[in-house]
Order: sequence, then C-alpha cells, then structure tokens
Amino acid sequence: MKKIIWTLCILLLVSSITSYGDMNGPYRDGFIEGYIKTIVENQIQIEEYDGTIHLLPLAPKAVLTIDGILVTLKDFKPGMEVYGELQGRRLSTLESFSTENPGYILPGTKVRTGIVRGIDRDQIQIQTPFGSNETYFTSPATVALKRGVNISLSSLYEGDRVRLYFDEMDTRFISRMEIEGDSILVKDLLRGKLTVSSQLENQIVLEDVEKIQNGKWELVQSTMSIPYTTDLPLYVGGQKISYQNLKYYKGKTVYMAVKDFFGKSRAEKMIVKGQYQSDFSDKIEDVNWYTQALELGNHKNLTFHEGTIIVKNGRLVDMYSINAQADAYVVADGRGSQLTADVIYLYNEDINNSNIGQYGVYAGRLDVILQNNVTLKNFFILNQNDWESFSGEKELYYDNDTFVYDLESQQAVSPKEFYAKDYAVDETTDYAKDKGLKDWYGYVYTDGDRICGIVVQKSMDSLLRQRTTNGVVERVEEDTLLGWTVHVRDGKDWSSRRKEWMAKNSTFKVNLEKAMIIKNDSIIQPYELKPGDRLYMVRDDLEGKVILVK
Repeated sequence: MKKIIWTLCILLLVSSITSYGDMNGPYRDGFIEGYIKTIVENQIQIEEYDGTIHLLPLAPKAVLTIDGILVTLKDFKPGMEVYGELQGRRLSTLESFSTENPGYILPGTKVRTGIVRGIDRDQIQIQTPFGSNETYFTSPATVALKRGVNISLSSLYEGDRVRLYFDEMDTRFISRMEIEGDSILVKDLLRGKLTVSSQLENQIVLEDVEKIQNGKWELVQSTMSIPYTTDLPLYVGGQKISYQNLKYYKGKTVYMAVKDFFGKSRAEKMIVKGQYQSDFSDKIEDVNWYTQALELGNHKNLTFHEGTIIVKNGRLVDMYSINAQADAYVVADGRGSQLTADVIYLYNEDINNSNIGQYGVYAGRLDVILQNNVTLKNFFILNQNDWESFSGEKELYYDNDTFVYDLESQQAVSPKEFYAKDYAVDETTDYAKDKGLKDWYGYVYTDGDRICGIVVQKSMDSLLRQRTTNGVVERVEEDTLLGWTVHVRDGKDWSSRRKEWMAKNSTFKVNLEKAMIIKNDSIIQPYELKPGDRLYMVRDDLEGKVILVK
C-alpha cells in the first residue's frame, strides 16, 4: 500500500513539473488525446500532444477497446496513442490501436453506437451512451442495414438506435450503418396506479392498467408487473426524483412508454402524475425553446422537460424533436394555467421520414412508354397528404428492378412486357381505333425520378374520393368475401380543410386486393404485413390504393 501511495505521489509530482499548456482543455471539450505515460491501479496517466499530463481515474462502467475489441486496463501499454471520452474528470471510454500506423485501422473496426437525435440530409447526429451528442456524415458509399438486409438511408428515423462503422480512425464519414430492428419501437403507452415498486428487482406493479388506443385510454389489465431500468431519469410533475423515492408514490398514477424486450414488455421511460390530468388533441402552434413551453391551437400553454414522454414515428425521441405545426395528443399535469406535458404523442406522418428521402407518389395517364422511361400526362402528385394536379407531362424512369403490376390481370409484369404491351398507345391511329385501345392509368411510387413500383389499370379512379390515412396494423386476414383485408388501429385521417391529422376513435378495415403495398422500396403481398407495422396509405373508403409500410 505504501508503495502505491509513493508511486502516486511521484506521478503527481512529475505531472506538476512537466505539465504545461491548458490543463482544463480536456474537461471542457469532453475528450482527451495523446500517449499513455503510466498505469497505476485504476488510473492512467495520459500526455496530451502539447505535453500536458493528466492522471485520470476510470468511470465505473468505462468501455476500453484496442483495435475495436473490448479489453481491460492491463492490456494498455505505456507509449500507446489513445483517445478517451470524459465524464467530468473520469474516463468513460478509452480506445487505442495496436497497429504501427496509428492513422490506419482495419476497415469497419472503429465503431460508434447511439440514438439518432437529428437528421439533416447527409448529416446524422447521435446521442452516445454517455449522453454526449456527436455528428457524423453519410456518403453515396454508406451502406445501411436492418436485420441484415440492405435498405435505403431514407428509412432512418429520429429515435432509431444505430451502430456506425468507420474505415479510418479520424474520419466522420460512415462506411456502414446498422439500424436496430423493431425493438426500438414503442409497443404501448400505459398508465396505471402504482401499487408496488421493488428497487431490488427493478419491478413495478400497476393496477387498473390502461393503454392509449384509437385516441383514448382503454382498460387492458387489472394488474400488471413491468420491469424497468434505473438508468433513465424519473420525474414527478416536472421535477426529477430518485428511484429510491418511487415507493412513496404508492396510489399515484404512473405513465410509461413500453417496448418489447426479447418478447417481454419493459418500461423505457416513466413519469408520475403530480396533480390533475388534462388531455388535449390539437395542433402545436408554437414552441419556445428558451422557456421550454409550447402553445396549442386552442391557445393552451404547456411546459415540457427532459422527462416528458415524447413519441414520434412510433419511437421515443427527446424534446428537441417537438416541432411547430405538428398534430399531437398531449397528456398534461397540473391545475389552472400551470400545466406541464407528461406525454406528447406526435401524429404526423409523411411519405418521407426526413429530408434524406426523395420519395413520391404519382397518379396519372400513361401517355408514352419507352424502353427506360414513362411519360405521365395530366398527372397528380401526393403533396403534403393531398393530391395536387398538373396539366403537363412528367417523365419518369424505370429499370430491370422496377416492379410492375397489372391490376386487371392481377399479375406481375416484367419491364420488357411493360414496354411491349399496349399500356400506352397513340389513340389517334387506325390501329388503336380498330382495336379499341386507349391509354392506361397508373399509381407510381418513385425515388426521385426513378420508378420503384407501378400498378396499372384501364380506368382512372376518382381522386376526390380518396383520403390519406396513417395507423398501425392490428391484424391481416383473408376474408372469404372481400379477400385480403387489414385491420388498422390508432388511425388518423388527413383533413384537407383543417390541414391536420384527425384521430379515429375505432379500429377500421382496408381491403388490399387492388392496393400497391410498398416496404423497403419493394412491392410486397398483403400476407407479408405484420401486426405492429405502421402504415401510411391512400384509400378510397374501404379500398386501399397505395400503402407504404413505415
């Protein structure tokens, strides 16, 4: 023990003699770079590039890696070049590379994990497990994977959990991105009365448990035991409290966002009601970030905070994802004009998840079909959930990977057949008149000007009858009379007059027999839809036309 204390004294003495430069730089920046001087017990001495020396202890759950592989502190050697992230004055991560060339790493061995907090075209901001925000960039070469399947980067949402891989040590350009599967999605929003809280087992027992479904609270279970994690903050009436005090709130109403964790429900975020509950379903007119307050369309003002449960696109997001003009269901806590939002459920959906995407939906007459392109005439485009008409022409392109479906024959058509058949003709020719041929019509799903999928039919539907709807698949069945039908819960219809999403109060059915169903840029069959899939659709009452799996 005396030897250790003596060694530490020497290290501190050496540090005070040889250090120069900005001693507080790493603690302001949140990271340190340089070379290992010495390792003693659970502490490591690092010399910055400018010569400043720091003796740093490890945080309790510090992550240590060499060449991207988890190691222990004893695997680091004096002289190694290192990079570390700091929590206060402790190292939360430390990484090094055994290669002689410190600028080179094996492709894909530098890894970052976190939750997507912002998307701006090629710029992705993630929140790391240590709470810091870091910004990285995508390029045309970036590969995105979900469950091992290559998907478009436009499938990325705020709130997604990602693992980023890099081919160079110092680059911020992502070579590969793995997006977590459906476990990131919020399974249910629950509320119930707290009866038991066991900090030893991290279990909470609620009674009279309800969940939000079809825009209202519905009773689902008389009692329910749910595991939770103490890693996330707990709030009561906007005030952060310790989980040790949760047991004192017995009988209080608890709100929680629940996810599916290996087939079992687990609370991912929790808040205890402080005073009186008020519910609002309205448009968010304005957001004031300075005061952390928002104003609803009914002129109600509510504050929000880091503990507010905010769900957007089926995912938990932070408060900076709240945006003006969004339609929301809000559960408020308080009395009179002093209201705090406990739950904010954002309704809004669109064709594109973010400004990365350039997807579009067209409807119109097939005027010309050539080997690689199609010209639509008198076409419509779905613009902010409404059909917008154009009297001109629009040229779109297709290739061998484009999916073409003939609704009349109920069969897929190859791109060669699409070009060869009479889906577009010159109606003024004798041949067309003798054969009674006319131009067909189509619904087209595009990525930019490239056609991902198109369904064709002989006559044009009345687009005035159609509406845009979003919701969640409850079940899919093959009805003996109607054919394939999907039952949709938590539905919202877009109101063109009010320019907002209007929540439906019951589950409804949509027939899929003549619908173009798109998932991950490919047309799928109705039976491939799964309970829990989130849908964005264009429908004519019970008849689905274009359905996007989000």
